[in-house]
Amino acid sequence: MKADALKLSVYFGDSVTAGPALSSDALMACFADHGLASATLLRGIEGFGINRRIQAERFPDVSTDLPLLAVAVDGRERIRAVLDDVDLAVPRGLVTLEEARLATGKDVRDAELPHGAGRAAKLTIYCDSGERLAGRPSYREAVALLRRRGVVGATVLTGADGLAQGKRRRVRLFSAGASAQALVVSVGPVDALRRSLQGLTEIFEEPVVTLESIALLKHDGEPLEPPPTAATAGVGEREAWQAIGLYTRRSAQVNGRALHSEVVLRLREAGAAGATTIMGDWGFSGDERPYGDRLGRVTSHRPTYTVYVDRPGKVAELWPLIDELTAEHGIVTSLFVPGYRERADRR
Repeated sequence: MKADALKLSVYFGDSVTAGPALSSDALMACFADHGLASATLLRGIEGFGINRRIQAERFPDVSTDLPLLAVAVDGRERIRAVLDDVDLAVPRGLVTLEEARLATGKDVRDAELPHGAGRAAKLTIYCDSGERLAGRPSYREAVALLRRRGVVGATVLTGADGLAQGKRRRVRLFSAGASAQALVVSVGPVDALRRSLQGLTEIFEEPVVTLESIALLKHDGEPLEPPPTAATAGVGEREAWQAIGLYTRRSAQVNGRALHSEVVLRLREAGAAGATTIMGDWGFSGDERPYGDRLGRVTSHRPTYTVYVDRPGKVAELWPLIDELTAEHGIVTSLFVPGYRERADRR
């Protein structure tokens, strides 16, 4: 299958409830009831939103309300049909909609990218973390393929709950050998990602991917293209929101702190709308070998993904801050988000 699609992203807190149920359970049940093509619930390690308070897992700021990010993808009408139920399931949170191209199965080989303001692309693979190829996790084989094809970077994000082919998959404590929904998020030149698509059908039994057009702004301090504005993207300041993505590793430091933590802290201090950091399990950036945590290492080298969503005018105002903090490390991307909803109970 190949189709124009919408990717639905829901940002909220672990303690948010919908009646007697946790919003995380209510939301994933909602996705399952609507039979969406794919959905994944990711647990964040740090972030802030409408309440302006940073929630983090690090000491001494340990929080019981860590951020969550749920990502679901399907055809445009099927995603639009779920929005009212999403609003009921998550009374406090942020919802964004992103234009994407969806491809599954053999059609992944020749999937085309949608048009956009940026010169680069973002490829997301939706898969089962337990799927294997020749004894190795398939997601690691996919990361190796992307690196060989010249993609700038890739990060594997493993979910705590998910939906694939109509079936719910939850990860429970002490469930040995359990697999989970995972996302392999990669960014790079359009041609490199197009070449990568042809090999995915040999790695995954039934691959599911989305393709998005993005601007690839920086890589390890090197400017690649100027940050797009609402004017250069041809959108009205009040018609769209802008998502800045930062891909780095937990060990990357700036000002004596982890880069992702410093970015979240400084954005909050500057009045940004919200940001969330997700910890990855495996990934790479540039020519380096793929990395993750390994036995014998004291410092964590796991990849991290931070997303900051705000009005284009505010993003332009805060870009010098982001540019300064990413002077040495990280991949920075930009994407305009055509749909947005933020709720704080009745507001």
